[in-house]
Parts: sequence; C-alpha cells; structure tokens
Amino acid sequence: MLYPVILAGGSGTRLWPISTQSKPKQTKALLGDKTLLQNTYDRLLSGFDKKNIFIVSGVNLESAIKKQLKFKKENFFVEPQARGTSIAIGWAALVLLQKDPEAIIATINSDHHIKEEEKYIQAIKDSENIIEKNPDKILLMGIKPSYPETAYGYIELGEVIGDQIHKVNSYREKPNLETAKEFLSAGNYFWNSAIFVFKAKTLLEQYKKYIPDVYQTLMNIKEDPSSLEDEYEKVRNIPIDYSLMEKSEDLIIKPLDITWADIGSWRALRDIQQLIEGSKNISNSKNVLLDCQDNLLYSSSNKLITAIGIKDTVLVETEDTIFLCPAERSQELKDLLKEIKKRNLDKYL
Repeated sequence: MLYPVILAGGSGTRLWPISTQSKPKQTKALLGDKTLLQNTYDRLLSGFDKKNIFIVSGVNLESAIKKQLKFKKENFFVEPQARGTSIAIGWAALVLLQKDPEAIIATINSDHHIKEEEKYIQAIKDSENIIEKNPDKILLMGIKPSYPETAYGYIELGEVIGDQIHKVNSYREKPNLETAKEFLSAGNYFWNSAIFVFKAKTLLEQYKKYIPDVYQTLMNIKEDPSSLEDEYEKVRNIPIDYSLMEKSEDLIIKPLDITWADIGSWRALRDIQQLIEGSKNISNSKNVLLDCQDNLLYSSSNKLITAIGIKDTVLVETEDTIFLCPAERSQELKDLLKEIKKRNLDKYL
C-alpha cells in the first residue's frame, strides 16, 4: 500500500515577512482562497483515500493545521519540535512500518504548485509499482529545469534501467549560480521535486547505513514511544538531502513532464502567478502602475499600490514591515533575516 505523507513543518523564511515563525507559508492563502497546505491535501484527495494520507508537522502548527483540514488524529504525526526532514521522514516511516510491514511512502511537500494535477497524481500512483519492482531503491521524481535556480537540488541522470527510469549518477543540493548554469546547459540534470518514494523498511535500512545516529534515535523511540520528546531534543537537525540523498548509492529517478514549482521564494510565487494569470505584474491589492513589468506587489492591508517604471521587483507590505528587493535576489532573504536577528529585532521574525 502506498501512503502519501505531507511534510508541513518548516518556517518558510524565504517568504518573509508574510511567512513568519508563528505563521509560516503553508498556513497562508498565497495562491487563491486556499492555503498551500489545503491545496496540497485536496490534490492528494483526488487520487487517494483520506485514511491513507498522513501529515507530519510541529506542535506549534498543530492547531492551525487542524482548523484547515479535516482528518483523523491518527493521520497526524505531531513533532514535539522542528529538527529537520531526516528525523521527520524517518519517524513517519517508523510509524507506518508498524502499521503495514510492506508500507510504501511518497513524501509530498506542502508548498508546491502543480499545474497538471491528474498527471501528477498518476505519477505518484505509478511509483508504487516502480518501487515494488525495485524494493531496495529510493525513487526520486525529477523536473526538467527551465532556468538556473540555486534554491533547488539537482539530480544527474544515469543509465536507463526501465521505462523512463534511470539510475542517479549524482545528487547535488543547492548549487551556486555558476554551477546551476552548467547543469542547465548539460541537459541531463533535473530539479529535485522532493517527492521521494520508498519502502518504509528500505528507508530505515538506509538510515542504519548512512545516518546511524538518526537511526538509533528512531530505534529508541520505537522501544519507548514516550521518549519521543527527549529523543527529538537530542537528535541532529539535518535535512535528508544532505544526510542521506547525497550519500546513497541506491537512488533511481523518473523525470516528470509537469509544470512544477516550489513556492519557496517571492520570485517563484511571482513566476507561478504570471503563468496562471498571464499578467505583467502580480498584486493582491488595488494598484495603478505605469511602465512597470515583472513585479510582485503584495499588501496585507489592501492598500492602493502605485509605481512608475519599476521592473523585476518584489514589494511586500505587512502591518509592521515593508520588504523591497530585486526579484532575482529574493533568495537572499535568509541573510537579511540573520541581520535582523543580529540587531535584536526578533519580534519582526
């Protein structure tokens, strides 16, 4: 049985100041009337029984998520604190393995935009059969890159081993701009969509081999479930991309021909909205713009936004913050937030 597991933790700092530590992006309605999480959940409901869809998130978001979605308590894995995707995915695998010894998991991020939803759902369904034929492998879904994005991981295609299935030659997490341009020119590198499909027992075997400390934490939790909070406090905070995917020799990839984006930056949000709306400028508010193009202008208070002659710019206004930058530099937000914290302005984070 295949179980989609939605990863709904994280703080979404690259969409600050709309996305904050207490109210991150997945709980916000950035694309239409529904939140990113609601869109993700509804998308999966079109292809899977709700009893087989699970969510992993932190205790700090438990209340907000329960208000947005209707699901049973046992389908919500509530982490005592955020400690990275290695432990989050590992814990989900541990619990589902106890539920179903042959469980197959597909990890789904809560903040992705998918245009061709039927094709996307079919690809996830098809992945179950791929893993049944390759039970000792981890399947990655790759997206053909359209520009040299530095915020995504890249997967290098290796030899063909099945119908559109390749071995993975290398897994490169978040390259610099020069390297990303080289990957784009090479033509055999695909964006990592963060859709990982695997047998739960295979993942734990990989953990034992490549990240034994996290594996031991999971075994401690298995032996004593009441130790969850203490074990989370001690475990390393590390993304699975670095801890496992960059090391594993058992990765395979299926390229997906879909329009996909990780809504992880203001530029990404602008690009997706332009694709949907076909507009020169994207704004959620009343605006009068003269000789302006390729801008994202966002007001949380629906103020009238006016501008003359600006291009490729992000402007975000909240109750107590204004953020302005060239769209191409929106990925540098984390550096800005570090500076804000350094100046003891944590209340704005």
